[in-house]
Amino acid sequence: MADWLGWIQRLRAIGQTGIAYSLDPYDQERYQEISSLTEFMLSALLDVPPERVHDLYLGERGYPTPKVDVRAGVFRDDRILLVREASDGRWSLPGGWADEQQSPRQCVEREVQEEAGYQVRATRLVAVKDRNLHPYEPRRLEHVYKLVFLCELLGGTPAVGLETTAVDFFPLDALPELSSGRTLAEDIRLLARHHRQPDRLPEFD
Repeated sequence: MADWLGWIQRLRAIGQTGIAYSLDPYDQERYQEISSLTEFMLSALLDVPPERVHDLYLGERGYPTPKVDVRAGVFRDDRILLVREASDGRWSLPGGWADEQQSPRQCVEREVQEEAGYQVRATRLVAVKDRNLHPYEPRRLEHVYKLVFLCELLGGTPAVGLETTAVDFFPLDALPELSSGRTLAEDIRLLARHHRQPDRLPEFD
């Protein structure tokens, strides 16, 4: 299934790029047909109605670019801040989709405030990760870049948000069950290394 998703991703990108940039009406028709075929292929692969595929996966127009997910590593006494996701009851680093009206720093600081109730200051970019190159599950059709930041805890009190149901700091050797579509144990180990070694350079795929 992973191979098929990758092939469909590539076809989708070809169709979407062609629709965005081709000036020839015949080419436009062909690219539109390619885009429509990807909807039917995804519908069959995922066993969902074509209209749902269109709404969930293919609403974006223009040149296809990766989505951006920001995640915060906040430490207190060598414990890391995690939030419990309302959607699956598992735990993740505070974060979410970047807002195009804000800088990456503003996005990650806002996410911590909204999801955990704490005020933080992003101090270091730790990693830029290509989600497809790591074992996040489930896989997503669109490409996602994950920006992982170390953040300094400034204040505040624990408070859940609209998408979270609990907030806590955990020892690194006693992590709860993680929401593997958002956070992997390797992400927390990565943050811990950079937290303990301030001179480490950012990592990227």
